[in-house]
Amino acid sequence: MRLHGAALQIQLAERAAARRVPPRPLRHDDVREVEQLALSEGRTLLVLDTIAGSEAEPLYAKLGWTRAAEIPRYAGMPDGELRPTVIFYRELGPGSRTLR
Repeated sequence: MRLHGAALQIQLAERAAARRVPPRPLRHDDVREVEQLALSEGRTLLVLDTIAGSEAEPLYAKLGWTRAAEIPRYAGMPDGELRPTVIFYRELGPGSRTLR
């Protein structure tokens, strides 16, 4: 099963709203929390996308996500510009790298 990047963002937003926390940049602990949630739901493959060159791109790589592809002119920006999107995946559970 897979948890799409939008679902990842929804999970993070719901958790922040529940704690009444103002929006902030994505952090290591946020990603790990969603990975643990996915594991608890029996999900073993997560897939997400982010804008190429964003602050999130090196974070996902550092946390063990695998860069699978880059799609040119895919992410629509508020000003109408189309930017490349990077697709990442992360395998969870037995045989995968442990969550740190």
